[in-house]
Amino acid sequence: MWVLDMLDDLLISLEIGIFSTIPQSFAVLFFTMTFWGIRAERPWLRIAQYTAANTISFMVFMLLPEALRPGSMLFTSAALFYLFRDISRRDRVIMAFTAVILYASLEITTAFAAISLGLAQQSDLANDPRVIIPYLLLGNTIIALVAELLRRYRLSPGKAIRLFFDQKQNRLLFSLVLLFAGNVVISSAVFYYTMLRHPFAASYTLVATSLVSVVILIVTIRSIIAVKNLEILNTQETYVDEIDNLFTTIRGQRHDFLNHVQVIQAFVRRKKFDELERYVSELVGEIVEINDLLQIGHPALAALVKSKMVYALDRKIDFRYSFEGMDRIGHGVASVDYVKIAGNLLDNALDEVLNSDPENRWIEIAGWTDEENFYLSVSNPAYSVTEEQKSNMFRSGFTTKKKDVHSGLGLSIVKERVGHYRGQLDVETAADHVLSFRVKLPLRLHTIAP
Repeated sequence: MWVLDMLDDLLISLEIGIFSTIPQSFAVLFFTMTFWGIRAERPWLRIAQYTAANTISFMVFMLLPEALRPGSMLFTSAALFYLFRDISRRDRVIMAFTAVILYASLEITTAFAAISLGLAQQSDLANDPRVIIPYLLLGNTIIALVAELLRRYRLSPGKAIRLFFDQKQNRLLFSLVLLFAGNVVISSAVFYYTMLRHPFAASYTLVATSLVSVVILIVTIRSIIAVKNLEILNTQETYVDEIDNLFTTIRGQRHDFLNHVQVIQAFVRRKKFDELERYVSELVGEIVEINDLLQIGHPALAALVKSKMVYALDRKIDFRYSFEGMDRIGHGVASVDYVKIAGNLLDNALDEVLNSDPENRWIEIAGWTDEENFYLSVSNPAYSVTEEQKSNMFRSGFTTKKKDVHSGLGLSIVKERVGHYRGQLDVETAADHVLSFRVKLPLRLHTIAP
């Protein structure tokens, strides 16, 4: 008799695995990777492997005592960690928690909806879980369609959040989010495995854990606001200091004007015209340099260029710049984002040319506008850029430099900011070994991505 019961359980687990677990695993992981903007080599193969591992795990654990069945989630999470071992640990944690939460939420929501709409009875679900398969198929189809729309239109709503958590100062905040997600997973598991036998206890447990989740969520939101405000304050202080330095130089020139005139007068009286010509050339060069910076027309960019120019000159790097039509820049892109994009590209170029021979140490930044867009180009010599590096250089955490000095986030931040405004970012390697990053951003607010 027990053999027949075991065969019956095996057939049930096989039917659920084929018609529910396979499509659900595929839809959940497809949506998770698309939502967070996580890229991996041969993604469809890995999704298929994860689906197979999840299905086999479910079928095996279905034959075990009910108390051991939550182990299926641990097994599939471990499989996910192994299959995606080439991406960062933080991204794998995000994927694992998201997949588990989606998986549990979809089953609980579908069961609740089916019972509430009178499509199934609670006793039917307890006796034969296959009753819910048609409704789960519908839910899985909706999730897969949403994921496909996100992929087709290249939308990744969670990518900015993921990049935010990649920064060192936000690791504590990431731990709070993990605590919140873990609480959701535990409460869902407790509710799922106790609601049939102890519905009242399950309800009270769900309410209690939900309250804890709300508290964690409030703390998380407050932490996000605090970190964001601190970041804005630090950014503002940095750029205000740079602008102050720029205008201090201008005030210094005005203050020294009389001294310059007296020196010129002394050279004329003594008829030292060679020294006079040399002195005036140096003086005019300094004045023209500051005047050119002011002609940039964007105070934050002018301050940034001056700061990077001083850094470059100290290291004997030829710093070239040109900006035109900056008066067209309105309020389409935040000034902080202009500086983030240009600053990270310049930092990347400066780091690169420091490894070059002295005669090849130069970088060039150019900015210009037309009626609709702002264009930015940053170029520098580069002799060792491979196609693999070009394809990976915008990935968060990727760097060809020393990891303890460089986080590999600069270019990923540039890509994220450009994508936020639905701009365009290209990288080109010319025949003369010149690496160029080219950015196009819209000037008008209505073209900005939500």
